[in-house]
Amino acid sequence: MAQACKATGGAGLSHSRGYEDAVNAKISGELNDVESTLPENIKDRALSVFKAAVSEKYSIIQAIEKVEKEALGEIETVFKGQRFKGFIKFYFDSWLVTISVNKFGNGSAQFSAGVGQKKLVCPDPFMGRLSDPNMNR
Repeated sequence: MAQACKATGGAGLSHSRGYEDAVNAKISGELNDVESTLPENIKDRALSVFKAAVSEKYSIIQAIEKVEKEALGEIETVFKGQRFKGFIKFYFDSWLVTISVNKFGNGSAQFSAGVGQKKLVCPDPFMGRLSDPNMNR
């Protein structure tokens, strides 16, 4: 029986844990903004499909897959024989979901997605320090 390498054994499992947690999470909160370079009709369809998936409590990965199948699949027919690159970003209270499209002239299309959790940022980097009475001592 072959033994696993002690240096690299199980390395992939710990690195994919954060990814698995992120894509299997469910989005809560309100949609704040949508940014897109897609044609208006495809953008509107993608937005409605994504909103429906979120309201039905789909996980993030399931919502992305649903948008790719039901809305972004139209790109292959609309831009037949043409090159097209575009994206759509959904900004929620605590999540940012980006879906990118890379359509080639030969007819194939490639989709990629990015998921990030928004971090709250202090608007003033000196907040708290300026009001410190002992600052100039």
